[in-house]
Amino acid sequence: MAKSPRKKITADERKDWRNLPLEHWNTATVHAMVIELNAEKFAVEKYVPRSWTYEQGVIKRNLKQYGAEAVRETIERAFAEYRPSADYPQLTAGFLLTYMLPRIMPRVLAELETRKRRQAAESQAPDIDEVISWL
Repeated sequence: MAKSPRKKITADERKDWRNLPLEHWNTATVHAMVIELNAEKFAVEKYVPRSWTYEQGVIKRNLKQYGAEAVRETIERAFAEYRPSADYPQLTAGFLLTYMLPRIMPRVLAELETRKRRQAAESQAPDIDEVISWL
């Protein structure tokens, strides 16, 4: 039987970071997330990075190295702690992933690993009905 072709993800779907499954994230998704969070949290009307090319490279490298789930969590935490100033009214992806990620990512990775271990242990734990039947 032939496999059904996978539906191609459109550019608009790619930028819908809140609903796009993590396995489909790319640089456009991360940029969309950073742009939207700047607008929501800091009322930034126009996102202006120092260099789009630099940011795309940093995003791609971090997605490949850490995975979308860890990058997303790191971005969310960075926005939670960042305090804009007159000189730096927005949080750019380049700054975030270059200077904030090294401090935040180790905690994120440790928590993700703990969560995975807990889920694995819970899935291997006997069902309450099994325990009762043993007794």
